[in-house]
Amino acid sequence: MRRGEWIASDEEALASIAAIMSGDLGLPEPQASLVFHRDRDAFRVALEADGYDPAFARQTAQTLAAVSGFRRVLINDAALQEQPWPFRIALLAHELTHTIQYEWGGGVRGTSEQWLREGFADWVEMETLVALGFTTRQRARATVVRRLREGGVARTLPPLAQMVTFPDWVTLTQRFGEEAIYGYAMIAAQLVMERHGLGRTVAYFELFAGSSDRVANFRRAFGEELPEFEAAFRVHLAELLR
Repeated sequence: MRRGEWIASDEEALASIAAIMSGDLGLPEPQASLVFHRDRDAFRVALEADGYDPAFARQTAQTLAAVSGFRRVLINDAALQEQPWPFRIALLAHELTHTIQYEWGGGVRGTSEQWLREGFADWVEMETLVALGFTTRQRARATVVRRLREGGVARTLPPLAQMVTFPDWVTLTQRFGEEAIYGYAMIAAQLVMERHGLGRTVAYFELFAGSSDRVANFRRAFGEELPEFEAAFRVHLAELLR
């Protein structure tokens, strides 16, 4: 479907997302299964079966509606039942992007920066919603900036250096809420692509198939150090929030 309001099933949503990823964005078409679990408890049990520590599985299930791995997405279906289709499409686009990141990384999560993994997935999510006519890039950016401005949220968010691992991310999402933390990461990922391009961003994720040195991989892909980018991001964010 090229018009989002016509989508009325997961099959239609998946086909539409895959076409946008491969045709509009030049990304690989996702090759992944969706595994729906009836509620939060079943989702937690699935995470434990996938190797999560029980305490972290509980924390993750309380915080997120879906988690991706290599060629599969685990979903708490109860968290989606009352959500409108744009929300469901956005979540599927985001999670399918994570499965592509696994493909780039040789089938494992690797040690790539979690803020960049999440921000890139949110960028694909936004581009999908734009392509389907649910929003525009300008409106989506304005919404993120407004949420970061409200209550001075942006001033309280930690540096990107504290958003490196998936456990870091889950804890910060619980603390700050999904809208703020994901929007923050998307702005950072967009800045990476503005400075270096989509191709080099994809190459960054691909480097983890052969090396777990996240600092060296960032330097090799983008030609700058992580602290250097962090400083540029803080200036960029301050300009957006003025």
